[in-house]
Amino acid sequence: MSVQKYKKTGDSRTILEKIRTSLSTGNTTKLFEDDYFIFELIKLIYDDALDTHVKIEILTVIEQYGSGVLPTNSVDQAISALLDIFKDTEANTATVPVSTQLLITITTIFIVNVELLETDLCMRFVNQLTEIVTKTNNVSTRRLRASCCQCLVQLVTWKPGLLWRWKDVLANLAKEEKTDVCQDYMHLYSSIITHPDNTELEQASSELHSKKMVSGKSSERQELLPMVSHIMENMFLLTPAGLASIASAVAKVVRNSQEISPSIFKPLMLQYLSVVDPTIVFLMLHFQKKFKGEILSASEEKQLLKKALDCVNQPNLGSYTRLLICQCISSYLQDDQKKSGLNSLAKDMRPVVFDPLDLHFCKLTLLGSGLGADSQGRDLSADLHYLKQLAETTGGARVTSLLFHLLFLHVKINTQDVHTNVLRITKKLFKSFPHLIPVIVDFLRAVKANQPHSALHKEILSLLHDTVLTLDMNTLLDNYNNYLQVFFLSAQDASMLQQKPIRRLLELVSEAKVNALDDWALGCLVLSICRTMILHHHTDILYPQMGDLLCFMMNTYSDCDIRDHARFYYALLTLNSDVKAKEIIGATLIEGIHLGENIADFFPGSVIQAAPAVISFLEQSPVEWDREELSAEFEMTSSTVSTFNPPPVTEGLEDYWKQLSCLKTSFICQLKVNLNKDSDYDHLLAVSFVLAENTNLVLGGDVCVPYLDKAAPKSVLCKMSPKAPLPMSLHARAVFGYQRSTYECDLTPLKFELKDFLLPFPWHVFNITDKQKFFSLHWNNYCQKSKDKYMGVESVKILKCSRHSLMQVWKNGFISSSSSCAGVSNDEEDYGPVDHYMFFLPPHHHLLLSVRPRPTDVVVHIASDLWQLLIYLDAYLDHLMTPPALYR
Repeated sequence: MSVQKYKKTGDSRTILEKIRTSLSTGNTTKLFEDDYFIFELIKLIYDDALDTHVKIEILTVIEQYGSGVLPTNSVDQAISALLDIFKDTEANTATVPVSTQLLITITTIFIVNVELLETDLCMRFVNQLTEIVTKTNNVSTRRLRASCCQCLVQLVTWKPGLLWRWKDVLANLAKEEKTDVCQDYMHLYSSIITHPDNTELEQASSELHSKKMVSGKSSERQELLPMVSHIMENMFLLTPAGLASIASAVAKVVRNSQEISPSIFKPLMLQYLSVVDPTIVFLMLHFQKKFKGEILSASEEKQLLKKALDCVNQPNLGSYTRLLICQCISSYLQDDQKKSGLNSLAKDMRPVVFDPLDLHFCKLTLLGSGLGADSQGRDLSADLHYLKQLAETTGGARVTSLLFHLLFLHVKINTQDVHTNVLRITKKLFKSFPHLIPVIVDFLRAVKANQPHSALHKEILSLLHDTVLTLDMNTLLDNYNNYLQVFFLSAQDASMLQQKPIRRLLELVSEAKVNALDDWALGCLVLSICRTMILHHHTDILYPQMGDLLCFMMNTYSDCDIRDHARFYYALLTLNSDVKAKEIIGATLIEGIHLGENIADFFPGSVIQAAPAVISFLEQSPVEWDREELSAEFEMTSSTVSTFNPPPVTEGLEDYWKQLSCLKTSFICQLKVNLNKDSDYDHLLAVSFVLAENTNLVLGGDVCVPYLDKAAPKSVLCKMSPKAPLPMSLHARAVFGYQRSTYECDLTPLKFELKDFLLPFPWHVFNITDKQKFFSLHWNNYCQKSKDKYMGVESVKILKCSRHSLMQVWKNGFISSSSSCAGVSNDEEDYGPVDHYMFFLPPHHHLLLSVRPRPTDVVVHIASDLWQLLIYLDAYLDHLMTPPALYR
């Protein structure tokens, strides 16, 4: 016996370990795809030696993971086996937790497999549950009976009418039960009467009233009155959760029955008017609104609202509970007639100190919507002070959005004081926090849509429009995504002149071109403003200024898609009348409107065109190019070239950073171009090298070679400006002519490694004489965290090489040698001088290295203001340790 018991224990441990492992990996449902796995688990539950908590764990796994994936041929057998186990454990009070979980698991399987609710197996389960439920007032089995009631509630919910024939029996049982589980009996009965079998009701109606035109459903409802009265008389025995569930079910019966009056709820509601329980308060508001004042009188209703407001202002309740009740009050008071007579409650609705932000907003929304005021609403000027100060101090998008929502309710009071207050708030937020402009623009759109004749929209928009026109160009360029929203909105107003905004846009695009910031996003925003202007303004007025802007963009903008769109709008502006231009743009903006003809027909000369040249693509490129030399060129410009994000720590380096912002660094790449010796081409004409756009490089344009002979290679120069000092590949293709035909082919990509960006620092450009001091200032700004103003990253790398070999590789960046390592404690043993190196990473980053030699290796301390560099720096230093890299 002991050996067999030990074997069973070992099997159970193996299966449990298997289940727990699958739970951790998320593959538990796959275990139940095996037809026999469920029966192995059921076999373990039969074992009396297994602990109770283990059995509950197994049943929970079956409920959560096996109920929905059990094979069809094993579901019935599994349910039958579980029912047999339940029958064995039912009488044992020590196994009530296992019996309860058994009921939950079996019920879940029936609900997940809905088709089983129509089988005899389900009726067998229902009979077992009802047999237990009928044993009322048995204290030892009250928990099991409560579980049976809840399982029956779930079954009835999924299959209405399942227990309709037992409703009278269950009504008597609910009256007989005197223990604390009477709530479950009431819940079961209320679920049965709210989920009747309509087919059965119709049959009963035809049998009982075949000669009378009386609804059978009505008579059935009338029979429910005694039980409904019993439930309402014993509501005081229920918990708040049970009260909400059962009372809602009774309300559903009352609403569908003419024989039962809603006044049946009045004693209950009067009894609970003194209770400050959120669930009860919410339930009473729900009933009072659902039955439209048929329960409480006007004075009692006012008392109910006062109690709800007390809950809202109760700091001991949770923030979300208070907010939910406040929103319930707002929903309850949607009827304007209810609001008008509640002046005495308005003072309780005002925000108080320490109200959460959402609750503060909800209270003011209720006040602004007319609680206790006339139809025009209430002046909220004094109540908005807290939100206004919070928005003006923090610039938070969420609080600003709530503030403007309330301002929108506020502007319904069309007085000059209100307009002045709104204008003052908008002006201050606009100037202090550009990122809030989209919120302000949405507010203006809402005011325009709901109050088209109000002067407030025009006043605010004119103010913002004039402010953007006076902004510094660098400020406008740094936040163009926000500031140009104002131009886009003002372009929709036909009464506002657009000549100045167009000239400002031309200056903006020109400045972006100089700073290599003319990207696709800026171009799209500018062209969308142009499109809006054409749609809402007469093109004869816009012609000179917009023509210059579109001509500049279609000829010089870096993005080809923007150039094409600018060319389209330029043709639209110059070749079509104002009416036709608006018709074309309106058709492209509004879905479902068609022009009725090809859009090319609107542009003269665009229909008949010469056939474009045929360009043949070659899979094998006859052109080869190799990089021979890469040099750097530095140029100080009069305007700002680089923008620093985040702003650098300038302690001791203020003048240097100002100069660096005006430094333009260019790469001069010398390429050797020749024809492949094995190609069939002996010479090529008009060879053009087209460089693909790269996110890390600003290209200087295509490179051309008039004539390329196989016997005479050519050297070409390509100029480019780096935007980020990170390794990259530059793709390109060659287009050339040969024997009256045009060909193109892809070239080998040009690769730029990290070492190509490690430039010697241009001391002569900045007139720096004390290199060691300059090095120390940068190192401190990048690494000294005690100042709370560091902007860089630091790291350490140990290299298996000599100090001399590194000096040979990094000689162009050498600063000095000292007896200590910058930023590192002197606790380490000193083996020699420490070498300092500094490299410039275009366009405006730095790499600092401090090398401490040791007998067998060197310790390289690294500091930089570009954290992305560390990703590639480790591989670069590892490559240095190879002999070819050190002695190259």
